[in-house]
Amino acid sequence: MVFLLFSLISSLIFILANVYIYKRLIKKLIIFKYFHKFFIFVLFLLSVIQASFLLIRNNTLELLNDEIYSFLSMLYAPTYCLFFMTLILDIIRLILLLLGKYKKPHISLQIFSNLFLVALGVFFTYVSINNAIKIPEIKTLDINISGLEQDLKIAVLTDIHLGKNLHEGFLEKLIVKVNQQNPDMIMIVGDLVDTKAQNFQNYISKIDDFKSKYGVFYVPGNHEYYHGINEILQTLKNNTKMHILLNQNMDLGFINIAGLGDLAGLQKGILAPDLARVKVDLNTSKSSILLAHQPKTALLYDLSDFDLILSGHTHGGQVFPFMFLVKINQGFLKGLYELNHKTKLFVSTGAGFWGPSIRVFAQSEIAILNLKAQK
Repeated sequence: MVFLLFSLISSLIFILANVYIYKRLIKKLIIFKYFHKFFIFVLFLLSVIQASFLLIRNNTLELLNDEIYSFLSMLYAPTYCLFFMTLILDIIRLILLLLGKYKKPHISLQIFSNLFLVALGVFFTYVSINNAIKIPEIKTLDINISGLEQDLKIAVLTDIHLGKNLHEGFLEKLIVKVNQQNPDMIMIVGDLVDTKAQNFQNYISKIDDFKSKYGVFYVPGNHEYYHGINEILQTLKNNTKMHILLNQNMDLGFINIAGLGDLAGLQKGILAPDLARVKVDLNTSKSSILLAHQPKTALLYDLSDFDLILSGHTHGGQVFPFMFLVKINQGFLKGLYELNHKTKLFVSTGAGFWGPSIRVFAQSEIAILNLKAQK
């Protein structure tokens, strides 16, 4: 019901945005003077596709060819970019009118400005899509950990969302880029996959191509729960050598690595977070890292026994201005937070994306954390 309501509201927003673009941008560009009916048809078709893509259930979308699905998911970017371009132009016009300085430019200047706006719209659309589908950039951060016995270099990957948009090719390139950093360990903090197990089982073994001294550690995120958590976990166990830390911890001798079930488990009634189980044999005399997909976990549970909590889920907001809503919902957005004198929380913006192929003011990332021993 919540998903349906969200889809209906989102569909209405995009329909209204397309109407606004037509009335306030297309109709005002003289180079499109004789093409109004064509653009009415194009924007109507775009609205229908956008609404259908949101309203169709996941099981139906799974039937689509990957290339078609990817193309459809890109069709939100033109509306988004043109809407904000139109809004900015209207604000500029309003300011000039209030100042009494607005006047209609010469026709040659109008044609030039029209062509410039079209080029700008194409450019912004391309950039917003490319920001979502490209292999993320490396972002490094030094973190001092009190009591850590040795320096550690860890790669943090969250929200890869392997599925209909991003799949085998994306994973392969991601692995190559991470391996070039020579990390001591690799943490995959939820939403590794965003589809049913049968759709990734033929290539997920490539996870074992990650190279690190201590291995790959993983906890599921909310999207694994949406697509059948038990089947996904079993497929990962059968096809990879990852350390799956679901409400358990692993003692590496010099540090503890622990993982907590996702908060979605509380709603689904399966594999919910169980901190007591994680801590039952936790050696608190040494440094501990906890993997917990949603950062608001730190607000709901007492995690003071851990030195560093790694999270994702927020995508850094993914698209402006949704980062403000994400911050309200999660309590955190991106980067490093100090929860108390001992415990720090790091929230990654994620390597992939969810839903429409678009990222604006929220770059994806491969986070390389250099943990510094602080005696």
